[in-house]
Amino acid sequence: MKKFTHFRYKEHPGGLFRGTVIVPLPDPYKDQENFWIWFHPCFQKSQDVADLNELYKYLDDEWFDDDVMETDDYKYYSTMPKDQIRDEIKALEQVIYQDCFENFYHLILEGKIELLTSRLKKIYVG
Repeated sequence: MKKFTHFRYKEHPGGLFRGTVIVPLPDPYKDQENFWIWFHPCFQKSQDVADLNELYKYLDDEWFDDDVMETDDYKYYSTMPKDQIRDEIKALEQVIYQDCFENFYHLILEGKIELLTSRLKKIYVG
């Protein structure tokens, strides 16, 4: 039988996407979005996350409103080669991952989350 690790916050951590429910511990690389949502210190308000979303728009040549097209960011990124935008994305993703890993470690050390096995037996309670 395959064993899974679950976790839950002991107290509601705030934000729209997080709560105190028991959920599978997301793999940081296979389930990047969930890992970031659950463990970024301020995912919804993060400027890094907002900037990353914008970079993906530039990479995918998405349409922008006229007011965005007049900004310095638009003038800078819209002329940038795709490889350079990908490099910017990778660098920003590393910053976001670092924030998430540090916060996850902090949450464990402070006992704000508990880890449970697939049978919901506590394996760590901080």
